[in-house]
Amino acid sequence: MSFTVGTAIASTGVTGLTATLQTGTLTNGYGNISYAVSGTPQASGTASFAISFGGQSCSLNLTVNPAGGLPIPTVYTKIYGATSITYDGTYITIKSSDLPDHKSCYYQTTNPLYEAFSGTTFSGVTFVQNPNRIATQNLTFKIPANPTMATMHAATPLGPIGVAINGVPLFNQYAGPNLPLTNEITSFDQYWGHPQQTGMYHYHVEPKYLTTVKASKSALMGFLLDGFPVYGPWEENNSIATGLDVYHGHTHTTIDYPGGIYHYHFSDASPYLNGNGFWGTPGTVTQ
Repeated sequence: MSFTVGTAIASTGVTGLTATLQTGTLTNGYGNISYAVSGTPQASGTASFAISFGGQSCSLNLTVNPAGGLPIPTVYTKIYGATSITYDGTYITIKSSDLPDHKSCYYQTTNPLYEAFSGTTFSGVTFVQNPNRIATQNLTFKIPANPTMATMHAATPLGPIGVAINGVPLFNQYAGPNLPLTNEITSFDQYWGHPQQTGMYHYHVEPKYLTTVKASKSALMGFLLDGFPVYGPWEENNSIATGLDVYHGHTHTTIDYPGGIYHYHFSDASPYLNGNGFWGTPGTVTQ
């Protein structure tokens, strides 16, 4: 059976693209059909096309970048809170406005996501609200897409050391230069984050919203600046992660990396996320 060029099908999800059936031939029940995709995606993410041919239908999904960027590796599409994600073949660039997608007592009271909070927070301590309020940020994380172990392991800095899948920055285990989090933990909100003086909301410890509402305690939580992934406190069999090294990670297969990869885990006790520094060579974060 021969067929000719079809009618252009507009994309949904990420708009701005069309898929057009190309001329071809099928032989008695098998063969290939080809669609040419053209246009300019209006955002990063997944463009979907409703395909119908010979009485059969399916959906064609493509991960796309704006401005002709390379397709984003699938695992990074899990970062649903980014304002944009692009890939240049070497680095993944993640932009975020750092507005958590969950309730917090640190939003202004006029914000729909404001929710008062009292009682106990992370590790059972009594909550004491700090004076800061969540404010929009302009963060750009540039991380290696193919991370490797560093020869020299750099210490993590104060401030953002990575990004969670909801676009919220990840901070290390210190409240200041070599200062433990002991006094700061009291100000962690109902989902175990808080803002610093400029309104930058962040997590030092397990992001409770991601581990209990959005995903699970064994799911991908984000990435550190060295490109290595961060997982919740559990393994995929729902056991607590063990055998973590001094950088608070280890290597084995995960659902996102069936070939295995070094990865970090959150834990209930210090250092909570990262120990003696980055396992790999860190990228950059600007604001």
